Amino acid sequence: MILKNRVLLLLFVMIGFGMYAKVSQSEKEVLLELFRMTQGEHWTMSWSLDEPIANWHGVEIENDRIIGLHLFNNNLVGQLPQSIYKLQHLKVLNVAFNKLSGQIPTEIENFKELRELRMGKNKLTGSIPEHIGNLQFLEVLELFDNEFSGALPSSIGRLAHLKSLVLSHNGIEGQIPQSIGNLTQLEGLELGSNKIEGTIPESLGELLNLNRLVLFENQLSGTVPNAILALPRLKVLQLQNNNIGVDVAFQNSARKANFAVFDVGDKILRFNDDAIHNFDFKQDTRMADTKFEDVD
Repeated sequence: MILKNRVLLLLFVMIGFGMYAKVSQSEKEVLLELFRMTQGEHWTMSWSLDEPIANWHGVEIENDRIIGLHLFNNNLVGQLPQSIYKLQHLKVLNVAFNKLSGQIPTEIENFKELRELRMGKNKLTGSIPEHIGNLQFLEVLELFDNEFSGALPSSIGRLAHLKSLVLSHNGIEGQIPQSIGNLTQLEGLELGSNKIEGTIPESLGELLNLNRLVLFENQLSGTVPNAILALPRLKVLQLQNNNIGVDVAFQNSARKANFAVFDVGDKILRFNDDAIHNFDFKQDTRMADTKFEDVD
């Protein structure tokens, strides 16, 4: 009975702490401006501004500081306020699957503690800020299905902790930076349906944790580096609708445990040297189109 009472008391304290956690007035003002500028009264899960901030949907607080905004698929319309970049303790910003417009300003580098930046499926424009590589703790960068243009900044290669880089379905131009080969923790690299040109960098063969490489519908040319086919964890390689490949699925030879699906388009397949001698061919398999899913 004593133990039970202590457990109940602990739960009460924890619940009470969550309900009455406070944030600074300056951080509260940032949230209020976000609410006003993105038509918060029409959000799917709106905020009751008279309630404690800890009760506001999607607001994560730790040590009286806002560390997370989880507003995925919540009918945000308009632009994020410049003041949002004053939330310097933010670790997660998830505003994917909304109707946001505008650009990502250079102030994004103020998010020194950011781990996840999810802004996919909006109407964002402009280029990816050159100094995005200053987000040294970033693990997830997902900006797919927007209207971004310009080249990929080489500073992306400084995101040493990055595991997921998803920028498909934009208007990104230029070449894939060699510096992406520095992202040794990267598991997913998705750049499909852009305007990227040039060849596939040999440096991608350094990404030993990569399990999916999606480059379909670009303007890539040349050959597929042998080192990419040798990646030990690669499951998916999509290259269709470039200047490389014929629609072929490869299954690893018996000495390899993993199963890899390669979809490489409608043109003659060109690999360096004897790159595919460890693969068996199947002509009757075609990969389904990429589907984007997110969980808040």
